[in-house]
This record gives sequence, structure tokens and C-alpha cells, in this order.
Amino acid sequence: MFKKLLFVSFGFAAAVAGFYLSMSLKSDFTTVDGESYQWQDFEGQYLVVNYFAEWCAPCLKEIPELNEFERFASSETDVALLAVNFDNLPDSELMALKQQYQIEFTVISGLPENTVFTKPKSLPTTFIIGPDGALIKQLQGEQSNASLQNIIIQLRQRQSMQSI
Repeated sequence: MFKKLLFVSFGFAAAVAGFYLSMSLKSDFTTVDGESYQWQDFEGQYLVVNYFAEWCAPCLKEIPELNEFERFASSETDVALLAVNFDNLPDSELMALKQQYQIEFTVISGLPENTVFTKPKSLPTTFIIGPDGALIKQLQGEQSNASLQNIIIQLRQRQSMQSI
């Protein structure tokens, strides 16, 4: 009886461990460059998620500004920039768009799931997610490097004031 109980206990523990391992290895999204991520990978960072489309003139106009913001974000430990194509284009078309418009920031493959934001109704739309994973802001219209940096600086200041 003891052996049977021990065997069942080990089996249950293995099943639970396997479940949690598979959940930890499951990605929430991949990029057109083939990288896999979970939203929790960005925990502790300000995450800027920009929705764009090729047919959206303001979206195309803001790409150089987002490239500048990407250079800022990549030099910071607490800021990341991701882009999502509104039209859910296949990766081959997204890669062609990245090259054509010289997009330097990370583009998500497909439409992301399990997010704190929903697909926007207008473009461009940029979401600011806080270090705790909560949606802080939804910005409508074209953004600039300066406007995005200012938002991040203000959020950092607000966070440091709250921790005093």
C-alpha cells in the first residue's frame, strides 16, 4: 500500500512539474525574426507596443521616430518597443515591409494574444504597459521619439515618487 501511494504521489508530482514546465516554455508571441517571448519576459520594463499598417500614412510617417525611440529603448534596461501589424500579414510580407521602410524595431508575428490591450479601432495606436504588466496609456495618432521618451521619463519620476 505504501509503495502504491508513493508511486501515485511521484506520478502526480511529475505531472504537475511537467505542466508548469510546458507552461513556462510556451511563448505568448514570436517575432518576424523568429524570437519567442512571453509577456512576463518584459516584467519590470515599460513596454511600448505600436500598432501600424502599410496603408496608414501617419503610421509610415512615424517609423523614423520609432526607430529613434528604439535606439533610446535599447540603451535602457527598463524600456522595450514592439510593433504589431494591424492587418496580420504573413511573416514574409512583414519582413519585406521591415526592409522597405527600414524598420529597426521588433515586429511581432501575427496578432498577440493574452494581452492587457485589445486590437485598436484606429491607427496608429501605441500602448504603454507598465513594469507590473498593467496598461498605463493608450495613445492615438502619430507619436514622436521625444513624446514617447517624455512619457517614459514622467512615468519613471512618478514611480520613484511613489516608492519614497
